[in-house]
Amino acid sequence: MPGQTTIGADSILKDVYEGGIRELIPTKTVALSIFEDGDNSAWSGREIVFPSRVGRNQGVGSATEGGNLPTAGSQKYAQTRIPCRYLYGRITFTAQAMAVSESSRGAFAPVMRQEMDGLIKDLQNERGRQIYGDGRGILALVNGASAGATVTVDSPGNFAGATNGARFLNPGEIVAFVNPATGALRASSVRTVQAIASDGTTFTIDSALSVTDNDYIVRAQTTGITDVSDTSYGKEVMGLAGSVDDGTNVPTYHNVSRTAYPIAASTVITGVGAWSQEVVMRGLDVADQRGGGQASDLFVHHSLRRAYISSTDPDRRYTAGDLMRPDEGTAAAKQATLTFGGIPMHTDKFCPYNTLFGIDRAGCTRYTLKSGEWANEDGAILCRIGTGSTATDAFEAFYRIWDNFHFDYSNRSFRLDGFSGTTIIVAHID
Repeated sequence: MPGQTTIGADSILKDVYEGGIRELIPTKTVALSIFEDGDNSAWSGREIVFPSRVGRNQGVGSATEGGNLPTAGSQKYAQTRIPCRYLYGRITFTAQAMAVSESSRGAFAPVMRQEMDGLIKDLQNERGRQIYGDGRGILALVNGASAGATVTVDSPGNFAGATNGARFLNPGEIVAFVNPATGALRASSVRTVQAIASDGTTFTIDSALSVTDNDYIVRAQTTGITDVSDTSYGKEVMGLAGSVDDGTNVPTYHNVSRTAYPIAASTVITGVGAWSQEVVMRGLDVADQRGGGQASDLFVHHSLRRAYISSTDPDRRYTAGDLMRPDEGTAAAKQATLTFGGIPMHTDKFCPYNTLFGIDRAGCTRYTLKSGEWANEDGAILCRIGTGSTATDAFEAFYRIWDNFHFDYSNRSFRLDGFSGTTIIVAHID
């Protein structure tokens, strides 16, 4: 007969709690960090306004001796007007939650500190997605009309493609559906995301809804809204899909028409197919011819970096000394930055699939009114929730970032769309 066992002694055994909370959610935002750390300018007034020269004086030409001089012309200008964008994050917690978590004896970390620090990271994550957008805040498109609690989606971030359409959607997110023809909110279309399919092609919502093909899916502020003004549609910062664009996504870039002034547009090459150094050089060369641009950075998704590495396989060789311990990998194995012709090639989880951005950072500016702060105009960050008969023993706070991004010289940058490659689906961007 066995003696004492762990089952028999269970009542006197303890659970041993290790200190600290393990952070499983990635927080790296490559492109956003680069642009936030770049040129910054303090905001003042209603909008940032300055003129841009968009056309030459064509009153030039060679003439005969004593002949007529060229007809006088003039320089052409357009007024750039940059609006401010406002991003918020909000938290609430009860007084009891704060009290019971104050000491390490009762909690792994104080609730208030965890909620406040966590929200700032969550806003950074949201901005990591926004920096690749075109300011409209489109998370995905509806892929086919349907009715029910399951919605099929494609074009994540409004970039064409059926792969992982729900990559920017997450459970618990409040979303709304916008009519792309009018920009109006579809009636009674606000829903809460419940789950994401593992292949990223569908997501489920909290109640059935009739949806229309190619409807925009955007964030909503609350579940009870009835107007598109209470969504994020058209209220996000200007990201790379708008700044590096030929007018397809953003026809008028901060008040400058890319139709009237094509010089304000970027070079966009679509349907490029398999990775090749020739197509990347094509983008670099056209940007140089179009705007005198010299790319300082390339941005790609991890899947496109793998295609780049594969293209170099036939050219890589081992030296004799390496044959004893061969290593066929590259610096990318440790997530180090590779280069193309000496230009840093950054990989970013938020970057659209099968797309390469070639950026000339000259003239790229972040205009900042509030770089990031907890609101405290009344002298306190924490505010009591409710007053009078609705008062509760709970508190709330909100964090805010007021800024926007602008490229003075969009024609110096370029974008390559439609690379072919293999994408490993990560259903949730978190």
